[in-house]
Amino acid sequence: MLAFLGSNLATIIVAVLVFGAVGLAVYKMIRDKREGKHSCSCGGSCGGCSGCSGCCTHADLHQ
Repeated sequence: MLAFLGSNLATIIVAVLVFGAVGLAVYKMIRDKREGKHSCSCGGSCGGCSGCSGCCTHADLHQ
């Protein structure tokens, strides 16, 4: 078991860092959604936004 860990230590460290970064990104997205923040790229002025129905769901963003 120690031989396996020793020969694959770099791969294990990189995998832990990648999974940690993905976990933090998902956590931030969930936290932002709970706080009512949105990731709409049109900034709330949805007149020229082709994806408005998918990103802006709050009625107060449609001005």
